[in-house]
Amino acid sequence: MKSILKFFFLPILLALASCSTPQMAVDNQLQTSTAMPVKGRQGWMVNQRLSFGEFASSKVKRGWLKSYDIPFIVRFSGAKEKLAYDLTDGEGNTAEVFAMGKLREQDLLLFNKYFDINLKWQDAFSGTISLDEGRQHYDFLLTDLNQNNWFRPAEGFVRYEDSTIEVQPVDKLSNGKRALGMQSLGFQFVFNGEVVGAVETLNNGRVWLKDGLAPELRLVLGSVSAALLLKSELEAGKIDS
Repeated sequence: MKSILKFFFLPILLALASCSTPQMAVDNQLQTSTAMPVKGRQGWMVNQRLSFGEFASSKVKRGWLKSYDIPFIVRFSGAKEKLAYDLTDGEGNTAEVFAMGKLREQDLLLFNKYFDINLKWQDAFSGTISLDEGRQHYDFLLTDLNQNNWFRPAEGFVRYEDSTIEVQPVDKLSNGKRALGMQSLGFQFVFNGEVVGAVETLNNGRVWLKDGLAPELRLVLGSVSAALLLKSELEAGKIDS
């Protein structure tokens, strides 16, 4: 009897063992960096807060305070899908983050002028990161996030003055195979030809930041990572107002 049960259940157990949770492939330049699991992302969250590694957010809110005199906010205050939060690192430095998930058609011309691009559709996720009590502003933009990544891959950047960090989609699994599906598994950040960070938007989410980055750059990449992790919650209406 025992041998019969063993014969019956062993293939099932082996099949379950092989069905591990899929994970995003990470560039070799980040292999020595610590993967930071994300807390606070899953479920319908009231007073939602994210945390990963040394980073922790304030309560994530819909909408922006109109009193802010920040160029991005002044120009796009009429956006429908908006979120705002602060992100603090382990040294007490804080970034104020404002993002929008849906571009209004009437704002398209102004949007193109602001980012110096030629976007022809409204599929864009963008925002601004305010540092040093509003004296520094990093803007970020990603397009085609809701398109088929096989035919029109997402693309984007983080920009501050003359410096640009590329945001590249990742659609490969840790086993080297390309993921089946419409959208990316996450994104990697490339600065001066070097991969300096990545965020996995799959499952609960994970973040990698290259060792030795300047604290300001680390905070900026952490802020954009949090925005990308929150994007799906914004679309689903899970962020409490």
